[in-house]
Amino acid sequence: MSIGVSLLLACLAGFAYFSRRFMGDLFLERPIVLAPLTGLIMGDFHTGLIIGGSLELIFMGASNIGGSVPPNYTIGSVLGTALAISSGQGIETALLIAVPAALLGVFCEVIAKTVCVFFVNAADRMAANGNDKGISRMVHLGNIVHFLADAIPTFIALQLGAEAVSLITNDIPTWLKSGMAVAGNILPALGFALLLTTLASPSLFPFLFIGFIIAAYLKVGVLGVALLAIMCAIIMQARKNNQDEYEDMNEGEESTSLATSVLSKKDMRQLYFRSFSMQSAFSFDRMQALGFTWAMIPILRKLYKDKSEEFKEALKRHIIFFNTHPWLPGPILALTTELEIKKSRGEDIDTKAIQGLKSGLMGPIAGVGDSMFHATLRPLVGGIAASLALQGNPIAPLLFFVVVNAVHLYVRWYTMKKGFELGDRIFGVMSSGGIRKIMEGATMTGLMALGALIATWLNVTTPLKYTVQEASVSIQSMLDGIMPKLLPLALTLLVFWLIRKRVKTTTIMLGLIVAGLVLGGFKILG
Repeated sequence: MSIGVSLLLACLAGFAYFSRRFMGDLFLERPIVLAPLTGLIMGDFHTGLIIGGSLELIFMGASNIGGSVPPNYTIGSVLGTALAISSGQGIETALLIAVPAALLGVFCEVIAKTVCVFFVNAADRMAANGNDKGISRMVHLGNIVHFLADAIPTFIALQLGAEAVSLITNDIPTWLKSGMAVAGNILPALGFALLLTTLASPSLFPFLFIGFIIAAYLKVGVLGVALLAIMCAIIMQARKNNQDEYEDMNEGEESTSLATSVLSKKDMRQLYFRSFSMQSAFSFDRMQALGFTWAMIPILRKLYKDKSEEFKEALKRHIIFFNTHPWLPGPILALTTELEIKKSRGEDIDTKAIQGLKSGLMGPIAGVGDSMFHATLRPLVGGIAASLALQGNPIAPLLFFVVVNAVHLYVRWYTMKKGFELGDRIFGVMSSGGIRKIMEGATMTGLMALGALIATWLNVTTPLKYTVQEASVSIQSMLDGIMPKLLPLALTLLVFWLIRKRVKTTTIMLGLIVAGLVLGGFKILG
C-alpha cells in the first residue's frame, strides 16, 4: 500500500474520531459509514459496504457513554477494510483483522484521554488569570491529540500490515478459512447482547421475542418490524395519555427567561454551534468540562469584563467535572446562562447554585439521551442500514448518516430552545411521567428491532446429520421444526447471560472467535 493512500486513510480515521470530540458526535466513526468510505478510497466500495454492514452488527452494542472506553471500531473499521482489500482476501479476513485491531485501539483512546488531563490542568491556571484565549488553545490542542491518537497508529499499521496480511492469508488452510467464516458469523451475537444489556427491562423484555418471532416466522424484514414497533409504541403511549403531565405543567405559564432580552440572536446561534464541541479535549478527570467552558466563553465575556475578577471566577467555576449526553447539553447551557445573567446583574446567586444546577441535570439528561439515542435510535437505524449494506445497497451509509443526524440537529436545537423557554421548570419536565413513558416506548421499539436483527442477520446453523435406518436426518431441520432461528437466539441469550455475570467483554469476544474457529473447522457449525 502506498504512503499516500495510507496517509489518506489515517487522516480519515483521525478525522472520524475528531468529529466525535468537536462536531457533536455525528457517528462518522461508525463502521457502517467508515468502512464504505475506506473501500471507496481503496477502489472497492462494494467490499467496504459489506464489511461495514458486518462490523456494524458486531459493534452494535459498543457506545462511548460517559468515561467508558469500548473497542476502537474507528481503527478496526479502517484497518480491517483496507488490509482485506489490499491483500485480496474475503470478508472473514476483514472481520478477524478489525476485531483485534479495535481491541488494541482502546489503548490509543486511553492515551488521548490521559494526555488531555494535562491540558485541563493548564486551562485551570489560565482561568485563574482570565485567559480565555489560552483555554481555547487547550481545547484545540486536546482535539489534535485525539485526532493523532487514531491517525498515527492507523498509518503505522497500514504501512507494516498489508504485506504481512497477504503472506499469512495466502497460506491459510481450508479448515481454518471455514472456521474464520463461522467466527465472523457469530461475532454479531456480542453486539446484540451488549445492546440487549442496555435495553433490558423485566416488564418490556417480551418485546424482544415479539420482534424475533415476527421476523423468524413471518419473514418480515428489520425495517418492517421497526416500523411496526414504532406504531405500537405510539398507540400504547397515546392510550396512556403520556402528555397530560407535561401539558398541565405548562398551562398558563409564561416564559420568564432573561436570556432572550439580554442575548442577541447571534449570541444564541454562537452558543448553539459551540455546543457541538462539548466533548472537546475529553479527559478522564473532568470529561466534558473544557468543552462546556469553551461553549460558555462568549456569553461570559459579554456578561463580565475581560480580566475582571468576576470573569476569572466564572471561568474557574465551569472548569470542573461535567458530563452529559453530547446531543443534549442545550437545557443545561440555557439554564446556566440564565443564572450567569442574574449573577452579573448583582443578584444573590451562589456559585454552588450554578454547580448544583449542572450536577442536578447532567445525570438525568444523560440517562434520557443514552436510552433514546445510543440504545435505540442509533442501533435501530444502524441495524436497518447494516441490513441494506449486506444486500449490497449503496444507499446504506448515507441513509444512516442522514437519518441519525437529522434527528441529532433537530433535538440539539429544540432542547436548547426549550431550555431557554422553560427556565427552572425544566426540572419538573425531567421528573414528569411523560418523559419516562417516552423512554419506555423507545425501549420497546429498540427491543423489537433487536429481535428482528437476531432472526435476520445472526447466521448460526449446523450442518450435522445423523442416520436412522439408512435415512439421513438434519439436526438443523429438527431445530427449525422446534423454532426457526433457534441457534441465533440461544447464542445471543447465552452471551447476554455471560455479560450479566460480569464476564469481561474482551473475554467473551475472544471466546467467540476461538469457538468459531474450532466449531467451524470441525464442521460443527456452518
